[in-house]
This record gives sequence, C-alpha cells and structure tokens, in this order.
Amino acid sequence: MTGKLRLSLLGLIFLGVAFFLSFFWSAFSDEDSPPEGNGLEIGNLFDRRLGPVIPEEARSQIMVRQVPRGGAMHELLVQQGLSAAEAQKLIAEVRPVYNLARIMPGNGFELQVTPEGQVRRFVYEIDELKRLLVRWDGASYSAEIVERPVEVVPTALGGTIQQSFWNAVLRRGESPQLVMQVFELMQWDIDFTAIQPGDSYRFIYEKRYSEGEFLGYGNVLALEFRHGGRSFFAFCFPDPKSGKLRFFDAEGRSVRKAFLKVPFTYNYRISSGFSYSRLHPVTGRRQPHYGVDYAAPTGTPVLASAAGRVVFAGWDGGSGKMVKLRHPNGYYTYYLHLSSILVRAGQSVSQGQVIGRVGSTGLATGPHLDYRIQDPQGTYLNPKKYVALPSEEGVPKSEREAFEELRDEYLRKLDSIPFHAPLTSGIAVAG
Repeated sequence: MTGKLRLSLLGLIFLGVAFFLSFFWSAFSDEDSPPEGNGLEIGNLFDRRLGPVIPEEARSQIMVRQVPRGGAMHELLVQQGLSAAEAQKLIAEVRPVYNLARIMPGNGFELQVTPEGQVRRFVYEIDELKRLLVRWDGASYSAEIVERPVEVVPTALGGTIQQSFWNAVLRRGESPQLVMQVFELMQWDIDFTAIQPGDSYRFIYEKRYSEGEFLGYGNVLALEFRHGGRSFFAFCFPDPKSGKLRFFDAEGRSVRKAFLKVPFTYNYRISSGFSYSRLHPVTGRRQPHYGVDYAAPTGTPVLASAAGRVVFAGWDGGSGKMVKLRHPNGYYTYYLHLSSILVRAGQSVSQGQVIGRVGSTGLATGPHLDYRIQDPQGTYLNPKKYVALPSEEGVPKSEREAFEELRDEYLRKLDSIPFHAPLTSGIAVAG
C-alpha cells in the first residue's frame, strides 16, 4: 500500500472517530437540555440521561388502618414503620390542635410514609364530620381539623299502619333510628303496644348528608299520629333563651307528661289486664290484679315511667324482684317479677332510665312485667285508662304568638302529606 493511500485511510478513520465522539458528547451535553421549567426537576416523568424519575409522592407508601380496641396512637404509628422518636415527635407537635391520646376504637386513620420512614401526610377520623389533617413541611408537622360540609334536607313521610308502626316505617326505606325518635316524642300519649291496623302517621323530619353520603337523621320537626280515632301532634319549637329544642302539642303543652304510657321501648303483648277479680294463674284463686302484665323476653329493659326516687328495690314475696318508685306528685309506680334490679333504695332516677330487666321471679308462669300505678291516697289505678298528667312547662306566654305561627305553618305542610302516596312536589319525600 502506497504512503498516499495509507494517509487517506488514516484520515477517514480519524474523521469517523471524531464524528462518533461528537455525537456521543452531544447526547450527554447540557446544551441540548430542555429549557428551565420543562426538564430535569423532581416530578418529571422522564429524564433522558437517567431514565424515569419517580416523584417522592409516588414512592411513598399509603396505609389505611382502623384503631383497634385498646390501641394507642404511638404504638400504632411504630407498627406502621415509624421510629419511636418520630412517632413521639408527630404526636407532640400535633397536640396543640388535637390530643391523639383520645383516639377511639373503630375510627380510621391514613398514613403516607416515604421509604426512608418519613411521614408526609397523616389523617385521623375524629368523627363522621371532622378529620385531623397533619402534613410534614420538611422541619416540623403542621395540623388542622377539617370539617366536612353538611346539608340538612327536610323530608316528609306519611303512611297507614297495617301491622306495626315499626314495619310501616322500615318498609318505606327508613331505619329504626327514625322509629325511635318518633317513639320518644309520642310515648306519653301513644300506647305502642295497642297500635291498630288503620292507625296512621305523617311527619316532617331532617336528613343529614355530606358530599352525597347519608349521615343520619336530624330533628323531627312536626308530627301527627292518628290513633284510636284521635290525632296527636308534636311540634319542634326552640326555647328563645337557651336555644334548646322542645316539643309541644297543638295547644302549646309540652309533649312530656308525668308518666310514660308503657315502661318499654318496643311493642310487647299485654298478657293480663287490670282487674278487681282475676283468676290467678299460679294459685288458682280469684283475687285483684292491680296492674297490667306485659309479656316480654327475659332481660328486656324496664324503664322508669317518670322521674322519682327508689323507695324499694329487692325481693317482695310473690312479686319476686320488685322496684317501687315514689314520684314528685305523690304517685307511686311498681315494677314486679324482674330478673334483675339495676337501682338501689334511695336512688333518684330520671324518666326513661333503665331500672331493671324483665323476668319471671316470684309467682309467675313466664317472663313478664307487672306494672302498677298508685295515687297519693293509696288507690291503684288502671295504667291502661290512666290519663297522663300534663307537664306544667308549656309554651311561655311571651312566645305564644311565635309558636302558633310556626305551628300553623307546620300544620299546612302536614295536611299536604298523603297517608299512602309519596309527595310529588315541595318537601322531599322518603322512600
């Protein structure tokens, strides 16, 4: 090979190497990097020199947990991978906003932690509406309590009872909670053990929602219950001084009476009535029966039918385990054949308080409650016929006009609620 040819080949090789080096250098040169703001920052999906860039948020592990019974937040955080010192730091710095020592079993919490064990975000469910939100800012934890927005929707419901009030409401898609709210308002006037087919109801109540989720019921605002050929009403009216909600009938009298019609929460069968001459099922002799027997399963809670003081709580011969209450108006009530007694002599009790449980102690053929009322002169009264004494706390005279205006408005709305078909306009209708 001649010298001239050899030089030509060397030149070509040199040019090829130079071209390759130039291309290789340009591929890794900053000159062709994207302009600032479009390129090599954390959060970009791809860096052509280093490959995919994974954001720190994506590298964090998100854990959703529920507080177990007896759980402590420090222990729960350590179980999720935090060091004991870091868990203590979070709890201490959050304490001015919320004390994480007060966590409740069943409440949820969410934790976002980096692979290095650093908390980025922590959320604790305080209740159905409030959340504790904790963030890491690089040096310390900041916390705030965030409340979900709540929408209160007035709703109407009306119907005719075929079997029981309980079933009538549940068949319309509502829950036992609503049934109990109505029961609590009407228990002084309506004997729910004596509901008859054809009795009817209509009421206006509140439903609470947050972000489309049903949270539960608010207040019952107005109620009409037709029973035994009579209409019973309850209207919600706030106390002008305290703002506390109270309920009054159509005449402005408190719906709370001196005695409950029945010392139970649910519907139970009457197995024996008041009588001056009844054939006793155990002794076989005729003798007075000064109470009403309510057949109910053993252990069913028995309620004090009015506020008062326990004057006797113990064994009383054929009455078995018995509680006797003296009430402020001088009346007495008796609760016989209990399986257990939950009060003691001398104790004050409130209306509706559980004082014992149904049993069959003493002379009894089966579990039931023998409930009796005695007037201040010692005469036993038939609890089924006794008219409950109205409370003295009616609508104040100064608020009478405002109450009547609100009552009349509610009456117009109640009259527009059919007993069978749902409403098609106006207030929303359940079911």
